[in-house]
Amino acid sequence: MKWFGKDAILAAIDPDQAVETIAQAFRDHSAGRVQSIAVGHLRFDRPPGDVHVKGAHIDGRQLFAIKMASSFYENPARGLPSSNGLMLVFDAETGAPLGVLSDDGALTDLRTAVAGGIAARLIAPDETTTIGVVGAGTQAALQARWVKRCTGARDIRIWARSAARAEDLAGRLRAEGEVAHAVEDLAALCSQADLIVTTTPARAPLIGLQAGRPGLRIVAVGADASGKRELAPELVRAADYLFVDSRTQCAAYGDSAGVAPPGGMTEIGEALAQPPARLPADAMAIADLTGIGAQDAAIAELAWRSLNA
Repeated sequence: MKWFGKDAILAAIDPDQAVETIAQAFRDHSAGRVQSIAVGHLRFDRPPGDVHVKGAHIDGRQLFAIKMASSFYENPARGLPSSNGLMLVFDAETGAPLGVLSDDGALTDLRTAVAGGIAARLIAPDETTTIGVVGAGTQAALQARWVKRCTGARDIRIWARSAARAEDLAGRLRAEGEVAHAVEDLAALCSQADLIVTTTPARAPLIGLQAGRPGLRIVAVGADASGKRELAPELVRAADYLFVDSRTQCAAYGDSAGVAPPGGMTEIGEALAQPPARLPADAMAIADLTGIGAQDAAIAELAWRSLNA
């Protein structure tokens, strides 16, 4: 078997190809062209962490992938990255293992961020100038970059429960040439941002119904397992449009769970399969992302083919 490390993997992926690859994974999932194994999840409380196991095969593809990804939220205080994991790549004709993508969780982080950017582009107002990022961890940084890339926004504002971490992230983004600021008031962030992306492992809602307003747009990516919730159920229920990556998953967990019936959800893959349409300017729209196996299979295949080209 072949083995590739994180730096080689990330260097091999073209950003534009990553966007189209994840967009197609959304479409394949919604069209019923994906087999996915049941999601495995381990929750750790002391120290706090999550481990996810996912796997999928997209019809007609020569490869399939199984991945393990973990997030341990106190790791940065220990000088360690919060994300870790790997992906295993297999031949879909023989079942033979082909290799290991030892990515330290980077491919999961990447496909999540790209998915957030795609969802943001789907629901963003026509004039998106300001992005509000809730959180200051690895995914917050990636979402800030990818949502900006996919929407063309210029101003990034960051709120986190740790003001110091929010300022640190804003400083790192400014060092990359971005216009970024840390803000102390979450309510102000919610009222001023054209689009908000939430990236935390919160187990109690951070944004409530009081944040609701005409034209509010939120991409929620943090609630990717049972017990997590970033948005109050009342806020999700009040949305005019609710987009999800998977009806099945979002009915079971995430910010939509127990709030909206599956029939009230539109899968992002369904929306992407239609001609582009802008939402009414005064519509309140939420995109709830829980992470689907199709994206893992797709990003693993993109990396594998690029590495072996």
